[in-house]
Amino acid sequence: MDNHTQYSGFAGVDLAKKVMQIHFVTEDGEITDKSTKRAEFLDFFRNRGKCLIGMEACGSSQDWARKLEAMGHEVHLMSPKAVKPFVSGQKNDHNDAIGIYKAMFNGVRRVPVKSTEIRDLQTLRRIRSQVTKDKVKEINHVRGLLAEYGIVMGKSLKAFNKDISSALERLKERGDVSPLVAEELRTTVEAIKTKIKRQKKLDQEIEQLARGCKSYENFLKTPGVGPVTAAMLCVLLCDPSIFANGRQFAAYIGLAPRSRGSGGKNYVIGIPSKFNCDCESRAVFVECAQAIARCKNKSPWVEGILRRKPKKVALIAIANKLARQVWAMANKGESFKQMAILTA
Repeated sequence: MDNHTQYSGFAGVDLAKKVMQIHFVTEDGEITDKSTKRAEFLDFFRNRGKCLIGMEACGSSQDWARKLEAMGHEVHLMSPKAVKPFVSGQKNDHNDAIGIYKAMFNGVRRVPVKSTEIRDLQTLRRIRSQVTKDKVKEINHVRGLLAEYGIVMGKSLKAFNKDISSALERLKERGDVSPLVAEELRTTVEAIKTKIKRQKKLDQEIEQLARGCKSYENFLKTPGVGPVTAAMLCVLLCDPSIFANGRQFAAYIGLAPRSRGSGGKNYVIGIPSKFNCDCESRAVFVECAQAIARCKNKSPWVEGILRRKPKKVALIAIANKLARQVWAMANKGESFKQMAILTA
């Protein structure tokens, strides 16, 4: 934000479904506050010189950002949580647009504008995530129902696939169970199997799309990282420059401890809760750390941290270092360097 001379105007935009609120300031300092309908929104910025436009990263913001950038403007997307402290006065569209404008000039970290390829990859990942959640929910539902008939199954997907057929046969052979119940449970199990097949298909489609991303092959060579995780990293690090360093990226995911201080004293207060970080990405990084910890040929650093610290603490430390490494890989366009994560 240091060089403003390259822009003909600056705008804070509060997006909505039907009416957009624009707070626009020209390079001469002339201020315009305008409400515009959705269909007329782009017309406001058409035929203008290059403008710097701030918006909250919300539903439809990525699409608007790509359209505005195609017109030659620069878009600064920001997290709504980061914008909120800059909004003053009563809650309305006008004040929100001014708050977005102020946040844009006060060092709020931007959210990258995703390309159409990254957008499609993220869409498939979100569909897969929802399918996985539904699958797990329905498996647990069936396990709970079968427990009412004295049939107990293991928690894992492998145990479910192995035992579900025999469990349904045992239920059918019992004389005190209605055939309607047995049939409905069988229908539910068939729906679960369909979701399992769909998840496998989505994995293949995600891998196919991800191969077009520039850092995918590099991510895939990283210890503990598989095709689905590498695809997730392509989305997370589509523009690594938004993070100043690897620690910022690790903190964004929720793998770096927070600090709090006053009067010149700072205190480390631990890892953030699931409400203050990207908990889904953090879970994936912890799974990668578990894979590294299970490796037979572990590095001295990994062996040392596992020996000195409780396992859960060690896994977070390994995941933290892994996150910093993949950020450096994406930022420099390099492949995995063994010494960067496997030594202190």
